[in-house]
Amino acid sequence: MNRKRIVVFVAALLGLALVFAWLAGSFVGKLPTETRTPVASAEPSTFAVSTTVVSQTRNFSGSLQARQQSSISARITARVAEVLVDAGDVVQAGDILLRLESDDLSSRVRQQEQGLAAAQARVNEARSNYQRIATVVSQGVLPEARLDEARAARDSAEADLIRAREALSEARTSESFSVIMAPFSGVVSRRAVFTGDTATPGMLLVSMYDPESLRLEAPVSESVLAFISLGDALPIKLDVFASKTNATVVEIEPAADTASRSFNVRLQPESTVGMYPGMYGKVAVPVGEREALLVPALAITRLGQLNYVHVWRNGQQERRLVRLGEAFTHNGAEMVEVVAGLNFGEELILLNQ
Repeated sequence: MNRKRIVVFVAALLGLALVFAWLAGSFVGKLPTETRTPVASAEPSTFAVSTTVVSQTRNFSGSLQARQQSSISARITARVAEVLVDAGDVVQAGDILLRLESDDLSSRVRQQEQGLAAAQARVNEARSNYQRIATVVSQGVLPEARLDEARAARDSAEADLIRAREALSEARTSESFSVIMAPFSGVVSRRAVFTGDTATPGMLLVSMYDPESLRLEAPVSESVLAFISLGDALPIKLDVFASKTNATVVEIEPAADTASRSFNVRLQPESTVGMYPGMYGKVAVPVGEREALLVPALAITRLGQLNYVHVWRNGQQERRLVRLGEAFTHNGAEMVEVVAGLNFGEELILLNQ
């Protein structure tokens, strides 16, 4: 029994040894180790690296802000009766945005109207009485003191009439506070209340802005301020758009921020379609010219976060790691600046052509 187990164990070991030998390739003939140099069928398209004079720019970050914007607040304490707009609605100047309950204010207006009518009646009576007494005094029937009393009564009644008119005007003005209207044409950016809420003086109700007044505000370093003037057209880039657009410098604040030593510059875009307040953007300010090594974008190979080019040298390809800079459009072609990794006069292979 023990001999049989030993035979089985030895057979298993031999089987494992044969399997390992087969996996190691012991039963397959070896390939020749001679290296062969590939022969190019044709010389590839190349580009000679040279220096090009390009404009030197500095980029500054900013955000879009509306020049005409309004945060409309309540001026009275009242319950919100009706909200007629929502965020994103386009409104015209004078459109009603919301209404507040105004029953007590309307009642006060009616009371003041009745008070004005009573004051007007007292003035009419005092004026008539003054005329009658003046006629009698001129005839010598009544003393001058009675005329002075009539004149004082008339003046007092007229003063009460003026007071009643002002009270009515104040009541109507308070009643008008219950109807919130758009101060200008624009877009509602925020609705802060709903029907049934209680509005109090100073409480925000609705915010709105004029989309045509959107401008890019960017803090520009004081060292670059000499290169900017009112009316200059500068390229701006917003993250929401794939391409750049031009904007005109419309305002330069004449005071620097003491912490950052920068000046706020405001630029008006050519078109504000698709733009909203708070969007992030950059403005490029030209500050002179410099020489740069520009290569076609077709010659760049990207592998993850690394960028490579293929140099044609002595009839062979040589892959080389490069560090890229800014992108340019030169003579209608997309070009990329190479900061490090290439030298003047080298030939690049246009792999993507």
